[in-house]
Amino acid sequence: MKFNVETFRFEIEIIKIMLCTLPYIGLTLGESIRKIVLKLTGLYEMEKNKKYLYCAILYIQAYLEFGFDYDVLFDKVINELGYSKEEVFPKDFYKADKVKLNKSQVRSMIRKWKPGNKSTIAEVVQDIITKVKLHQEGIYYYVNSGTKKDIGEMDITSDVYELVINKSECYFHDIRRKKYFTFDD
Repeated sequence: MKFNVETFRFEIEIIKIMLCTLPYIGLTLGESIRKIVLKLTGLYEMEKNKKYLYCAILYIQAYLEFGFDYDVLFDKVINELGYSKEEVFPKDFYKADKVKLNKSQVRSMIRKWKPGNKSTIAEVVQDIITKVKLHQEGIYYYVNSGTKKDIGEMDITSDVYELVINKSECYFHDIRRKKYFTFDD
């Protein structure tokens, strides 16, 4: 019987929301998720309770949806449950899109840019490209509200984008659409 991670969509989204706080305190998403999976695997080995492995699968799914490549350390979890990688994580569940670091591809990550914003869409696209190319570590926000509002003043209709760059990771998050993008060199 195939394990369907989509039956746990709500839980996966909660995990992703929780994990998004890690960059704010200087922890990387990818490494942190791998450590969580290792801890859950260790708990399984001590207690022989497969619920730890099923929980690990949800973290692995979140990892893939953040745009990280499948890690062979996850094979142990899947094999222990008697599944194959293809059964649990078919390619269509990998949610992050990889985009090339050029103006048209970066522009495609952003919804229709409203006039009246603090920056033009061309300035935003160039800012993203520059920060990624120079690997300027930090968490950057872009607000598309049609007004000159800052992140703290946005309203429910604003599109908010987050660019996260740290030592080992770089991704772009469309917060409103819950969509992640990684950059292809």
